[in-house]
Amino acid sequence: MEDKRRILEMVREGVLTPEEALELLSVLEERELAGGERPPVEASQVFAPQGFRVQVQAFGASLEVVGVAGLEGLEAEGVGVTQEGGIPVYRVSLGEGRLRVPEGAEVMLLAKGSHVDLAGVVLKGRALGANLEGDRLLGLDLALSGGNLEAGLFLRDGEHRLEVRAGNAEIRFLPGSDLEVEAQVRLGGLEVAGPWRQVAASGGRRWSLGEGKAKLRARVAMGNLELEA
Repeated sequence: MEDKRRILEMVREGVLTPEEALELLSVLEERELAGGERPPVEASQVFAPQGFRVQVQAFGASLEVVGVAGLEGLEAEGVGVTQEGGIPVYRVSLGEGRLRVPEGAEVMLLAKGSHVDLAGVVLKGRALGANLEGDRLLGLDLALSGGNLEAGLFLRDGEHRLEVRAGNAEIRFLPGSDLEVEAQVRLGGLEVAGPWRQVAASGGRRWSLGEGKAKLRARVAMGNLELEA
């Protein structure tokens, strides 16, 4: 009953669409018919070539995604992994999950009403009403609405993006990072700490760390943004 009430609250808050809520309710009904919570699925391994991508979907869930150096496959706990268009898909609804991937894997995330911990991966995707925590993320391309991001980033090349509609982002750039940040906060606060060099710019404000090889554009419509090096 508590899970059903939570689903209805997420619909009222706009976190879930009615269609997504019906899908989650059907999952609950299957569990009840089966006699309660499904037992954890044994860890499964899926071949993952170098530089692979994986889709991760979390709805009302608690999830951990860890990039592991030297890992040659994808290991999943809690639920199984399916294949869609040749890309592995790991989905958790109203439960807990853990996913191990090769370090540096590209994680395409869709999270709603969830808590997701990530480490040692490239994070891309969108999150709604979710709290995300990252440890040594190697890339970022994220749209966040109604949630929070707290992450440590290691960026040395490439272009990266963070768009926050309503929420807070606290980002720490790990030693060895080399980047330029363009930041803009429309309604809220912006804090920048560390050995940055401020760069003249039109529109937003820019700071450089090292030679500024990587580029990060951070936009917050309503909320707070903290950048620390």
